[in-house]
Amino acid sequence: MANWDKIYKAFNKKDESWQDMNDGVVPCCFIEGISPLFVEFVSKTNFKDSYVFDIGCGKGQYLNYLASLGFKVDGIDFSETSVAMTKEVLGLKVGNIKQADMFNMKIIPNKYDLIISIRTINHGFKKDLQKLVNEIYTALMDGGKTFITIPDKKCLKTWRTFKEHKMLDKNTAIPLIGPEKDIPHSFYDKVELEKMFAKFSKLEMKKDESGQWIVISTK
Repeated sequence: MANWDKIYKAFNKKDESWQDMNDGVVPCCFIEGISPLFVEFVSKTNFKDSYVFDIGCGKGQYLNYLASLGFKVDGIDFSETSVAMTKEVLGLKVGNIKQADMFNMKIIPNKYDLIISIRTINHGFKKDLQKLVNEIYTALMDGGKTFITIPDKKCLKTWRTFKEHKMLDKNTAIPLIGPEKDIPHSFYDKVELEKMFAKFSKLEMKKDESGQWIVISTK
């Protein structure tokens, strides 16, 4: 996970080192814009407290969007540079944004009615993802929801990032090229996701245009 701050710093500079490190592969965290599926989800959902926690806040675009709708916003990212970018984007709307390892953090129980994670939590091993999902469940208030994206196992064969890769476990691999080189990525099928989110009272899953599962679950 130590590569993330290097990735964000190089991206900020937009210099030759970024081009060399990138090797033509753009990390998903730098995809611009808010997913239309996320906009639709938020517009159709009633939130009790409108309090969101973002795991892997990146450049802060999702938190900024939610803050503009009146949400209280908290979030974490492994990269200190990312945290600074998010705070700058939020400005006076800034909440509790801090640097943290998502697999070794504790969230206050029953605090949030929305927890989001866009193109983030798959960056690790499946046993760690399960622990994180359990932590998310605990942090949600009753009736709270998730909007989490996790790549389908087919993405391992279709994503350019994994044109060259090494398998570490079943549907877990590290890319051998690009800025996310050597960072573990886990991929899931529908049955695995249903098992991972089994604690939740309601589970809805659909795929976006990139082949990622969108997991909308309710505590």
